[in-house]
Amino acid sequence: MNSHNAVLTAYSLHTGLIAIALFLTKVFPNRPPAGFINESLVPLEPIIGQLIKWDAHWYTYIAQHGYDAQSVVFFPAIIICMKTLAYLGLSYGTAGLLACNLFAFFSFRIMYLTFRLDYSEKVAQRALIAYSVMPTSFFINSIYTESLFLVFSLSCVYYARQSKWMMAGVYGALSALTRNLGVFLFFYLLYEYKQEKRPPDESKALIPLFFPPLALLTYMGFNQYVADNPLAFLHSQHEWGRYFNSPLDNFSNNIGLTLNANPYIQPGASLDTFMVLLAVAGLSLLSFSANFRSRQTYLLIGWLWLAIPLMSTSAWLPLYSASRFVLVIFPLYLFLAQLRDAWYYSYLAVSAVVLCICAALFMNWHWVG
Repeated sequence: MNSHNAVLTAYSLHTGLIAIALFLTKVFPNRPPAGFINESLVPLEPIIGQLIKWDAHWYTYIAQHGYDAQSVVFFPAIIICMKTLAYLGLSYGTAGLLACNLFAFFSFRIMYLTFRLDYSEKVAQRALIAYSVMPTSFFINSIYTESLFLVFSLSCVYYARQSKWMMAGVYGALSALTRNLGVFLFFYLLYEYKQEKRPPDESKALIPLFFPPLALLTYMGFNQYVADNPLAFLHSQHEWGRYFNSPLDNFSNNIGLTLNANPYIQPGASLDTFMVLLAVAGLSLLSFSANFRSRQTYLLIGWLWLAIPLMSTSAWLPLYSASRFVLVIFPLYLFLAQLRDAWYYSYLAVSAVVLCICAALFMNWHWVG
């Protein structure tokens, strides 16, 4: 199977599961809209409306009306994409879905190219399939940052691996403008750069390594302009009920909610618990088991992208969307791809079913992440 077919196969599988989820929305219970609703976005065509839930309303609202001191927690890359497409005459809802779904397809492509730098065709294909059925992968089809973040971050990784530092730095900056976690690609770039011995005249390649923190500093300047506080994107987290706490405490506090049948926190609370367990198990085995192989710099990214969100909690959801944050930890797909066949295919079967159920519940306004 060539690269084109591998990407199409995985993407088609994912799209087929989302189509099944759309059908299941007619079977599963529906809940009234909750959270912030962008009233200026309605009315929406039925299929478009099914995919625009929860934070997607915030993103469309910001694209239409601009930022304020509360909304600066949402980083601007996705907003810029939406506004660009809206200038072409598309509605903001359609523009957001088109942008995120295009990036969703590209995320399969760049993931395949990156994994093939170190792994066999078989492992790369298995990793793509594992990604396509991840229980929270439906977020790449809604107006969320997951698909953009994966494309920009993996592009940064891919070009750094080929010593194309300018391209790597640019994509790292775009990642940092998509999510605050993107700034940590600076450490990845620096580590990769130090792995290679370079002639003195190539020291100028160091400059692009600083693009991710420079991008964050630029957004901090925008925060100063909008909210008179360069760290408003952090301080505003309190308005969303978030605060910092120990990851172990947050996980422990979420265990009780996993067994709680409260429909307003399920299946999100349970999914958070199990996805964090999967991430910890996968990264641990990649780090310490001789049966699994991963580049050290990938593990650096993986552990940072897991640990930092786990420090953010809330009174009503201790792991607060951790299942969605796990989705972008791309070394996990390498872990899953290297499982023995019995474990791998069991994961695919269970995860595909959970994906369909969770996507359908999300479309019916249940909290999933």
